[in-house]
Parts: sequence; C-alpha cells; structure tokens
Amino acid sequence: MLYGQTPKWIDRAERLMPGLGIPNLALYLCGAQGLGFFIVLANPQALGLLILDPYLVLHGELWRLITFLAVPLTLSPLWMVFVLWFLYFIINGIEQEWGEFRTTLYVLTSVLLTIAFAFAFGIWIPDIRPLQSTLLFAAATIAPEYQILLFLVIPFKMKWSAWIAAAVLVHDFIVTPWPFRLYGPVMCANYLLFFGPYFAGRLRAFYRRKKFQREAAAGGRTEDETREWPPR
Repeated sequence: MLYGQTPKWIDRAERLMPGLGIPNLALYLCGAQGLGFFIVLANPQALGLLILDPYLVLHGELWRLITFLAVPLTLSPLWMVFVLWFLYFIINGIEQEWGEFRTTLYVLTSVLLTIAFAFAFGIWIPDIRPLQSTLLFAAATIAPEYQILLFLVIPFKMKWSAWIAAAVLVHDFIVTPWPFRLYGPVMCANYLLFFGPYFAGRLRAFYRRKKFQREAAAGGRTEDETREWPPR
C-alpha cells in the first residue's frame, strides 16, 4: 500500500476478485453527488428518498443502499463546485497511486461499513461526510506534502486538510448524539484496515532505530572505558 506494506487480506481479495476495480470511480461518485444536488435543489422533499434508512430498506426501498451516496454534502452551489472538484481530486489521486481495484475496494469497504453501521444501530445516515473524510485521510497519507490551491488561490498541503477533517470528526464525536457519533470512528476503522500495516511498520522501524542507537551508545561507552583501563 505504502512502501510495499500492503495488508495481506487485500492481496488475497485482489486474487479472488480481479475484476472488482471500477475505472474512473471518481466520476461516478462525483456524478452521484452532482445529481443528488440538483434533485434536492429542485425538490427539497426528495432528500428523504435518498438517505439510508434501514427500516425503509427492510420494507422494500432497496435503492437507498446506493442513493445515500447522492445525498449532497452541501446545498450551496458555490460550495458544491468546490466539493465536487476536491472529491474528484482526492479519489483520482488515490486511484493513480493504488490502481482501480484497491481504490474501488477502499470505497466499497466504506460503503459496506456505513450500511452495516446503519443496520446495527437501526439509524438513518443523514450525510456521508465521515465517508468523505476517510477518502481524504487516504489521500493525505499517500501524499502528505502534496500542495493544492485552496479556492484556486491559497496554497494548502494535503496533510493539513486531513488534520482539519480529523478535528471535525472529533468535534462531531463530542457533540453528536449517541449512536450517530460512532459513524466517524467506524470510518476511521476502515482507514486503519488499509493503512494499519504501514503505521505498524513505521512504529517497528522507530523502535528498532531507538534500540540500535541505545546499543551503539552503550557500545561506544564500553569502548572508551576499555581504552582508559586501568583507571588513572
């Protein structure tokens, strides 16, 4: 995934389902957001037909298992232009780094976890901001120093965007009622499924480096003491 540290379960999934990858996935997700925006803008009541509601799904409204991805992240035309551009940018960047299969698997895992979360607690999902955040976390981990022009003017690094998104998730976790507050952590679990081995590898490398430095320092002191033996 990063520096060759790919979770084994992803390698197995790719061998079992090689045709899962969807080319240009960003176009489909951005298209769903754009379509949902115009639908809700034309008829605000239509928003109720898009959200993921487990009760209504169990009563035959199966389209909600997909249409919740079209619930617009904003109803401001100006902000929607920015949202669509940014969403396309980060998903396309992930696909260029990972390829079609792993990008599709990442998004599909987010979707399935969202559906499982909604059914487990019997709650409806009002928007997909936490799902968008997990996409941003992935892009920022892949290219943390990559600089974008926010609003086409302000230089902004990807890692800064991820920290802001993380702060928003923490805020939502604090102020959002139970069990809605758990949606953000569930999406973070999806992120860790893919990037856990990378961070575990970095942590092991850090401890190995510290251990080597301690041993080298201890060895250096022993050598100095040996040269000065016997003591004056």
